[in-house]
Amino acid sequence: MDKTINIKSGIGKRLDKVKKTDSMAIFFHGKKVPLVSKIKLGRDKSNNIVIDDNLVSRFHALVHKIKNDYFVKDLNSSNGTFINNEMVPKNRYVKLKKNDVIRIGKTELSIL
Repeated sequence: MDKTINIKSGIGKRLDKVKKTDSMAIFFHGKKVPLVSKIKLGRDKSNNIVIDDNLVSRFHALVHKIKNDYFVKDLNSSNGTFINNEMVPKNRYVKLKKNDVIRIGKTELSIL
C-alpha cells in the first residue's frame, strides 16, 4: 500500500482537484515561524516573536491573517515598520506577499 487515498476513487479525484496552498512563514535569525491567524512582534516577552533590539517597541507590529491573505500593521511604534524599505502607515494594514522583507528596528524578517 503506497498511498493513503486512491486517486482513482471518487473522493480521490475530488481531493486531487482541490487547490493546494502553500502556507507562508516568517524567517529571521535562522528560525521559521509559520504564519497563523495573528502574530505579535516586539520587545516584550509576551509577543509571539520577541525581537531583542533597542529600536523595537515593546508592542511593535502585528501580522494578521484575514481570509487567505496576510497583512502587517504597525502598532504606533516609535521607529516604524517597513516592508521592502517602505514605511507601513500607522494603524493601517498592508498586504504581505512571498519574498517581502519586514524591517523592525535593525531586524529583518523574510516572508517565504
